[in-house]
Formats: sequence, C-alpha cells, structure tokens
Amino acid sequence: MRTIVVGDIHGCYAELLQLLDKVEIIEEDYLISLGDIVDRGADSVKVYDFLKNRPKTIVLMGNHERKHLRQTLSYSQEIVKLQFGDRYAEFLEWVSHLPYYHETDQAILVHAAVENGIPIEEQKEEVLCGCTAGEKHLEKHYGDTYWSQLYTGVKPVIFGHRVVGDYPLIIEQKAYGIDTGACHGGRLTALILPSFETAQVQSPQDYWQEEIVKWQLPVMKVKPWSSYKWEKIQAICDEFRNSPNLELSAFILEKEQWMHDLLALAPKAILKVEEKLAELISLYGADGFKKPARCFTYATLLYKANASNLTYEFLQQTLPTPDKWLQVMTELAVLNNLSPT
Repeated sequence: MRTIVVGDIHGCYAELLQLLDKVEIIEEDYLISLGDIVDRGADSVKVYDFLKNRPKTIVLMGNHERKHLRQTLSYSQEIVKLQFGDRYAEFLEWVSHLPYYHETDQAILVHAAVENGIPIEEQKEEVLCGCTAGEKHLEKHYGDTYWSQLYTGVKPVIFGHRVVGDYPLIIEQKAYGIDTGACHGGRLTALILPSFETAQVQSPQDYWQEEIVKWQLPVMKVKPWSSYKWEKIQAICDEFRNSPNLELSAFILEKEQWMHDLLALAPKAILKVEEKLAELISLYGADGFKKPARCFTYATLLYKANASNLTYEFLQQTLPTPDKWLQVMTELAVLNNLSPT
C-alpha cells in the first residue's frame, strides 16, 4: 500500500490527472493533497470534485482554502467564487472540515510549516496552513531563517505552500518541500510513501497570468460597489480606467460616472435638508426641533445645517458609501431616477 502526496495543485486539473497516471495510482493507494487545491489555475471546481469524490483521499487545509472559509477574499478567491456559482456554499461546508495535518508511519504532512519542538497536535493552525498570522509568528521567532532549516523532529515533514523551484526541496529525513509552482508554469510534484520517491509533470503555461486577465471583467461586475467607500471606488476606477480590455474600461467609466452622478445630488440634498430644518423650527422652535429631528435618518445633517456648517464635504464624510447616500437621497426625494447600482 502506498501513499501519494501531492503538492499545491491550484486548479491544475489536467496536470493532477497526468501526475496520478504517471505514478500509476490504484484504488488501494491513499492520495493526500497538501492543500491549496483551488485558486489561480483554470479548473478549481474539477479538482475539488475529483478529490472530494475519490475514496482513500485526504485534503489538508491550505491558506487558500482558509481564505475562502474566512471570506478574506482577494482576486484569486473572487474568481473561484464565481466559478463555483451556486455550489460555493457546498464548497465552503466541505472546506470547514479539512484537517490541518496528517501523520503516517513515515512522515508528518502539513500545508506550510511546523514550529520546532512542539507536538504536531499542539501546533498553531495558522502556522500549519501558512496564513499571514502564521507567517508573522514564524518570522517573529525565527527571523529570516526558514523553519525547515531548524526542524529537528523525529519524523520528516512533507509540506507545500512555498514554491521551492523546479525540483523538490529535500533535507534528507527532515523536510520535503514539494510545491514546485504548477499554476505558474512550473511543475506539479508528488512524493510517494514509504519509498520517498518523487514524480513530476510539467505545466505547459502560466495559468495564473491567463486567469488574471480572463476574469477581470466578471469579477468587477459582481463587486459590492454600493457598499464601498467613495475613496475605494475612485481608487479602483483610477487603476482600471485605461485597461487594454476595452469592455473592462467601458464598465469602469460607467461606474465612475454613476458615482459622480450620485455625488452631484449634494446641492439639492443640502437645500432639502435646510428646508426640512426650517419646517421643524417653525413647528417646534429653535430649541425644540432636535428631539423630533431624531426620527430622520439624516438627523446629523439637520443638526449640522442648524449650525450653518452643512457642506458637500461633510455630506460625503457622513454618508461615505453609495448605500448610505442613496438611503438619504431617497428620503429627501432628490434621486432623479438614478439607478441604485
């Protein structure tokens, strides 16, 4: 009986099948993925389906799976969320049960790292999966020295996470790094237990560079624009306004115009607030209007107008997102049929 340990797959489904064919895997063999099975490559969903459904298969928690689980989504996770579509919740449920390590008679398997001198069951999850907090923890304790150089445990550790080059990083009977950058046009590597033999297949291209360009527009279209602060919307527009992707550029210009059209309602909004203030003062007096003003979502604006300090800058600061801006503009009846998104 063998155990086939595979490094970071990152959506490289074709390479995974080629690698397993190369090692002549059979049903009786165990297959263990060191994590980071998704993101960056083109076929994350296919990799997930294959590993989830194959018997005698274990997938460890990688930092990329943890990002999805904790919804700390950067660009590569946003892409995979779109790729999964309606099945994304199913994927998150599956990820929530992934182990952070696996131990065999011959070795300890983790995604990223271990802290020397600590039993595997007492290791920090952040260190094992290689998330940012784990990286900072090791840096604080080890400085610039990589953990594998200091490891003195009885069993060797097999890990991924860090691209070590075209070939595995081998510190004999101590550490075996087998992330060889498949999604970046490198290789997908397997280590076979108990023999500690290795096998590799070459990726034909840098999938991640292709995915970066391919998914820009779809990802932009599903961003929660209305919940972003004005500064963030402007920063995104500044970054992508002159994109060589003409569809993306047109979409960004449309979003920028939408933002400016919303903000252009400020003078009318200020006028409406001042009119409402005058109405309340006429009804309740200059000293008595504040209590009834509280029932309005824009009470702060009423108080500011009473102090003669209601400006465009204060309006934008108090209503920092399109969502909040639209809520008040609707209540003030100054929307002029503008689309909310």
